[in-house]
Amino acid sequence: SGGLFAPESDAARGSWKVPARTFLGRRCESVEFRRQHRGASGAMAPAAMPGISKGRWTPDAEGRALLETIFQADNFPARPVRLQLAEALKVNQRQIQVWFQNRRQRLKREQE
Repeated sequence: SGGLFAPESDAARGSWKVPARTFLGRRCESVEFRRQHRGASGAMAPAAMPGISKGRWTPDAEGRALLETIFQADNFPARPVRLQLAEALKVNQRQIQVWFQNRRQRLKREQE
């Protein structure tokens, strides 16, 4: 009687109550669901457009010039600066953060 895999009620026999699998607070989808909603890159597609991948963001020449200018002044910009850059370039703040991480790595490689 009871337990994780007990039927919800007598009327629901055959319908088993299985706890939703979660990982770091996110619901894990079935393997079949993931296969159906994978984009061309193999990554999960955005929820709003199943079957379509986002692609990779690359700043245009003007955006790259702005990012390089900020990088020359400060290669570890504060969060408010990154938020302003993200708004100006119409991308996510995380993408700006990753751009700076990659740029610092490239600088480190060039100095070796």
